[in-house]
Amino acid sequence: MKLWNIIWIGVVLVCGVGCSSFLDVQPKDKQSEKQLFATRGGFYTAVTGIYNKMASPALYGKNLSYELVDVISKRYQPLPVNTYLTALSTFAYTDENVKKTLESTWTTAYNTILNCNVVLENIDESEGVLQEQEYRVLKGEMLAVRAFLHFDMLRLFGPVYKLHPEAEAIPYNESSKVVALPLMTADSVLHEKILRDLDEAEELLADRDPVIENGPMASLEKDEEVYLRYRQLRMNYYAVLALKARVYLYAGEQANALVAARKLLADSKVNEHFPAVDPNKLLANQSNPDRVFSTEVLTGIYKKDRVDIYTNYFSAEQAGNNYLHPRKDFVGTSLFAGETQDYRFQTWWQVASGVGESGHSLIKYKGIDKPSGTKESEYFYAVFMSLIRLSEVYYIAAECEPVLSDRYGWLNQMRTRRGLPELTVVSEDDFMKRLRSEYLREFIGEGQIFFMYKRLYININSDENGYDTNTYGAKEERYVLPLPSGEVDNR
Repeated sequence: MKLWNIIWIGVVLVCGVGCSSFLDVQPKDKQSEKQLFATRGGFYTAVTGIYNKMASPALYGKNLSYELVDVISKRYQPLPVNTYLTALSTFAYTDENVKKTLESTWTTAYNTILNCNVVLENIDESEGVLQEQEYRVLKGEMLAVRAFLHFDMLRLFGPVYKLHPEAEAIPYNESSKVVALPLMTADSVLHEKILRDLDEAEELLADRDPVIENGPMASLEKDEEVYLRYRQLRMNYYAVLALKARVYLYAGEQANALVAARKLLADSKVNEHFPAVDPNKLLANQSNPDRVFSTEVLTGIYKKDRVDIYTNYFSAEQAGNNYLHPRKDFVGTSLFAGETQDYRFQTWWQVASGVGESGHSLIKYKGIDKPSGTKESEYFYAVFMSLIRLSEVYYIAAECEPVLSDRYGWLNQMRTRRGLPELTVVSEDDFMKRLRSEYLREFIGEGQIFFMYKRLYININSDENGYDTNTYGAKEERYVLPLPSGEVDNR
């Protein structure tokens, strides 16, 4: 089944097509594996199919972004009539619907990893098929995707690393064969596998990834090849560095995390290629604002039906029983604490409407109008979701600096990019509270908040969130999601 999984999610890459048609699924159900990887186009079909799978609802198109992971971090108050979302928000991981969702996420992640391994095996046998640059870029990307997916399975299903790095966690699959694999310890997964893959990916991409010289390349001129373009939709060189910083921070290795973060932040090309969101194009623009701040995203996913996220989950008028909304007084009073000049407050939240509604609704993924006369490539932010933001690298640097004033310095750089005044140096406790607040503001709808709480092993709803910490305190059973029963039964 490994080949057909690739083929059915494959995307045909044709020179001269635009971004939308470039990402439309075209099944190729009669192609053999040997035939598929006999051409350059076959490799890109398989690779882009893997990225397309990452955008599926079981992964970053829903479960690992705005729904499952955000709900268990207590971002929202689901309606009581929705028993599934209510079960999630109360950490009822044994609920049948919750178990099915977790199993779907696990299975899809490992299926996608297996397909990465199929591509990696064929890349090493592709002499004469791929050019040297393509060989290095595609291999680097697939190693990075494999590490990325394993890392999120570790963060979701593995132990609280801060407490039990030696505990059994997840398997690490490096084969294209469908076999039961042993559980590895969390420490072994991180250091022996994930960081090894990321080191190799960085080396492969360092001097060959077009993003370094040309940036995101989110457009296509007539008669131009598509193969190595659209770097924000790929696990590019800069995204690999950011992911290494994220992994090292999770492992508690702040010095190494800081090295990786500084490597990015000290590179003048990074700010050139991924500039801060322009408030002049954002705040006064009511018809088509770039609410995902796409210029700052190092890597993300193409989500053609992204508008449905708002309609089906965050619109008080349309979402029905799926409606997700914060506690009534949370956004203005607690989350932004009066800093309503924050670009994120002004563009991601609106006063909730509807019968009996109050508080704020999240409009981060609300549909926008296409600007007249605009190329499809210049409008791609309407169907784009973030996987790794440059802002996270600033936050990692801030947390890892040994000198308190330097920590505030990195944090203030991001506050300036969000239209906020700089903070004065107060104390370590004040800094960490401010940093946590930044995560809460910055990553709503993107799944990173739960992982922050698990990494720090602090109250999943600390005092700045206004929840009862005796009821929702830090407990391992809330942070360690159970492995799917099928995975356990095979051991």
